[in-house]
Amino acid sequence: MADRIRRQHTVSRFYLKGFADNAGKIRRVSLPGQPSIVLSTGDATVIKDFYTVTLPDGSLSDFFEKAFSRIEGEAAEALRLILAGTWPIEGRAREALAQWVALQHLRSEDVRSSQGHMKAEMIRLIIGVSGKEALRSLIQNSESRPVSDEELDREWRDITKPGGPDITPNANQHVRLLTGLLPTTAAYLRDCHWTLFQFDRRSIATSDHPVSLVVAPDHPKWQGVGIATAELFLVPLGRRAALTIQPRRRFPQTTMEVQRIPDFIQKGTTAIARSINQETAARARKYVYHHPNETPLKGLYLPKPETRDRPSISNAAGLIREEGLFAGMTDKRLKAMSATSVPGEDNGGMGIDDIPWPIPGRLPTKLN
Repeated sequence: MADRIRRQHTVSRFYLKGFADNAGKIRRVSLPGQPSIVLSTGDATVIKDFYTVTLPDGSLSDFFEKAFSRIEGEAAEALRLILAGTWPIEGRAREALAQWVALQHLRSEDVRSSQGHMKAEMIRLIIGVSGKEALRSLIQNSESRPVSDEELDREWRDITKPGGPDITPNANQHVRLLTGLLPTTAAYLRDCHWTLFQFDRRSIATSDHPVSLVVAPDHPKWQGVGIATAELFLVPLGRRAALTIQPRRRFPQTTMEVQRIPDFIQKGTTAIARSINQETAARARKYVYHHPNETPLKGLYLPKPETRDRPSISNAAGLIREEGLFAGMTDKRLKAMSATSVPGEDNGGMGIDDIPWPIPGRLPTKLN
């Protein structure tokens, strides 16, 4: 399609306008604080073909970029109501904003990157458990050629290194995940407890990942943070407003049913504004955005870009062995292990023979 939309926003443009000046200009601060430039909201958070998918016939489609715009239209009206003084919002307006918050989280670079990291970790584990000779067989059978020890060593080091092989993000897989999770995530957020913070003078910033999933201070670092484990969702709504969405399960219950606690509205303080801006900056991927004439980041800690830990499979390193995890095990023992699966059921098992070679989306192996 020659007329398809190629400049695609990873953060909704209507939303960014809430942080811009009257001319539609917004300041972009690169982590960890420099450089800082002023640009239009039309140019902010744009990545060419980010949501462009490849169809079965090989053609490219911007269908999802256009589909997102329909969700954004209803959410923009809901946000306008809030900023004009309507609170709480109910009915279709609440549903529209919940759907946009879910979309904005799921459409992000972070989610796509995490999806690739988890795929890489799984490949690392499967090949690492299988051993080097199994990897040699995979390559040789797939490419119908012998594999030297030198090449095998190089491939083994790259695939079994911490984090697994480097794999480029995949738009089709990302969109498939997004569309699968969007309805349930939106419904979950809609039914949460919402608190609106309003500020008279203090300025609020946003980022290239404006929906922050916040956890308690004692949350285990190895557990990771997801929709189901977040203590609350933090969303800056504009220069003078922010929203927190808190699962109702966090509130004390005196009956078997979840109590319906009314949504709150709270006057923001300097300390609250600072806390919101610090959390937003900490969750940013590369950029923080704010009004060009304000300084909401002053005195805050700005991390280096993309410093969040990659998701990992606990104790995977202890399972990775050149000789294979089950080396030396008798055929009888291996058969006994296989017999523990339930006959006639798909147990979701995956072995090295199920990995396509070359690994789709994998970056070229570095010579080292």
